[in-house]
Amino acid sequence: MRKVFLFLSMLLGTSATADDTAPQLGLNFMRYFWDRPGDFGEPTDTINADVQRLGADAMRQLVRADLVWRDVEPKDDQWDFSRSDAVLSAPSATPIVTLFSLQYASPTPPWVQGPGAFQPVLGPAARDYVETVVKRYADKVRYWEIGNEMDHWRISDPGDRRRPPAKRPPHSPPGGFSPEAQGRFVAATAAIIREHDPDAVILMPGMGGLSPYVIDTWLPGFLKGAGSDGFDVVGYHFYGSWNVLKQRRERLGKALSALGIADKPVWLTETGSTSVSDLTLRTDYPNSEASQAADVFRRAAVAWGAGDQAVFWHTLQGSPERPRNRWRGYGLKAADGRPKLAHSSYGLLGAHLSSHQSVKPVPGLSRGQYGYEIVRRDGAHRWVFWGEGTVPAPTKEPAKAYTSVVPGQDGRYAWRGVGDEIVLSEIPVLLRN
Repeated sequence: MRKVFLFLSMLLGTSATADDTAPQLGLNFMRYFWDRPGDFGEPTDTINADVQRLGADAMRQLVRADLVWRDVEPKDDQWDFSRSDAVLSAPSATPIVTLFSLQYASPTPPWVQGPGAFQPVLGPAARDYVETVVKRYADKVRYWEIGNEMDHWRISDPGDRRRPPAKRPPHSPPGGFSPEAQGRFVAATAAIIREHDPDAVILMPGMGGLSPYVIDTWLPGFLKGAGSDGFDVVGYHFYGSWNVLKQRRERLGKALSALGIADKPVWLTETGSTSVSDLTLRTDYPNSEASQAADVFRRAAVAWGAGDQAVFWHTLQGSPERPRNRWRGYGLKAADGRPKLAHSSYGLLGAHLSSHQSVKPVPGLSRGQYGYEIVRRDGAHRWVFWGEGTVPAPTKEPAKAYTSVVPGQDGRYAWRGVGDEIVLSEIPVLLRN
């Protein structure tokens, strides 16, 4: 079926990603085969069942079941596909696999160490790695992401004294690894993938935020090296406050237009917020389980409304809530597997909005008011509103019932009849017809 779709796309002159099979709502960082001492890990079957219940249609970063180089070929010609086979043979949602590394991706083999080990271009070992994984999974995987947040290589640029985002890159190349060189590396990898899987869809490495450096320096340099044909999908990440997302996304859109790639699908491959009140590094609403559940809808609605094809929430299960852990509390479920309010909110989002044909801002709203009309693929309408004051209820396609997107403590929702006006708050309400 995939080959037939590609032929029809070429015949009709349409993009391979401009179809009803493209993901719209995903989950990021799936803790398959999580085995850190002292941490709680769920079995693969439990994770898969949860993904299906939530209505996610895609998943990205499969942790130890992914195709990153160090996990499938830790030493030259010593392959281990047992974990990847277990997940990719019967995935619970469309998999987006990551090649090379989740951080500081390069063509450098994982078993090569010491000074001078860094390789900026594909050598025989890297080509063998890419060919091997693509030949093995071409019939199971459509979406291939080459690296992730490669803009972090900025820390290796000569003269750059910034603190690295987490840890310093391996084999710090003395001459750096420029965005243009990264682009050439991604394009060369994409060519190998397409040689063995002509209907593959290539994701550029997700941009680690939408800072001025990423938009004004990294993205143009990367595009210069990769060329517009070196990738199919633009990916970016955003973890700041939801009310900043629209402005940052507009700036990205202008940059894509100026660079001549505004026709490519855009995916928000990582977004989310924490429920932990004392972790204020990225959001401070103040943070709570209720604010996180509200963010599930606020972030997805803003991104879809800005034109993003897909939105991925980070993450399904949170990491341990240790004081120095900068990612604690981000899961829809706590580190021990307990479902939080956001878990139910994501399920509500998946049930009502994940399969849509359009998401558009509601016109005529006042400052401080946010509203989106969603037309589902089955023709039904949904609306999401939040903000200040009141707004009139939809009349062209009358809404019949509404509910807060934050459930009760039992995880359930109470639907009520819609009056003439809708009273807004910082917690979105979902309306249905």
